[in-house]
Amino acid sequence: MKKTSSIGIRQMLFVAFAMLGGACFAQDVGEFYHDVTIKEWNFDIYANTSGVGGGFQHGRTPDIYNKHFWEIDFLYNQHPKSVRSINALYEGVRPCRYGQLYTLFFLQGGYGYQRTLHQKPYWGGVQIRYTLSAGPCLGIAIPNYVEILNYNTGFSEIVRYNPDKHDLNNILGGAGMFRGILQTTFRPGFYAKTGLNFEFARNDYKLQALEIGVSMQMIFPYLQQMAFNDPKKIYLCAYLSYCFGKKVGIN
Repeated sequence: MKKTSSIGIRQMLFVAFAMLGGACFAQDVGEFYHDVTIKEWNFDIYANTSGVGGGFQHGRTPDIYNKHFWEIDFLYNQHPKSVRSINALYEGVRPCRYGQLYTLFFLQGGYGYQRTLHQKPYWGGVQIRYTLSAGPCLGIAIPNYVEILNYNTGFSEIVRYNPDKHDLNNILGGAGMFRGILQTTFRPGFYAKTGLNFEFARNDYKLQALEIGVSMQMIFPYLQQMAFNDPKKIYLCAYLSYCFGKKVGIN
């Protein structure tokens, strides 16, 4: 009799704990939106191992686990061997990146997907999403111009940088990043990026997040950005971005 009572008590405790666990789970998840599609808009500010940039995203989350979005980014890419320096022999000259043939930007846009790995509880916290996006990109290459000393005339002049003619003996300084904008060349290609997105906004109608990940671009034909260096085939970098925007619920 005692044995039967002991078994019954154990079963009752097991059922009670199971119901308690189910109730806690239902209470925790029940605070999330289920039947409402959320539209999200956000701007992004990028800092990566090759430069800086900005972007815009627009997407929808049809449920608590998935988000589909479109994005567009504009990024400045700096070659790892590009060093900004000033000719100490002359005063009032601009800084120059010796050896740089082109200033390079990327304009890219494509489709992205995010999958929720950890949902934000109703009391606040951090939502973690895995993100992946890809699409076409356009390499925008602006030729580098420099200010040189013409020994034949004794005056300075601004010319397009030619590594076969210009070196530290006759380069006075740079001529500005956009001096050669009329000679800009465009190189089509594609991009892809992936990372983790940490959304921490306290207000349900706002979006604030930090995203960390890696990205790559390829453009064709390959661009020789620096003299005396082979053209890069793949532009690979790690990035950190701050995202801010808003959310709107629709039925």
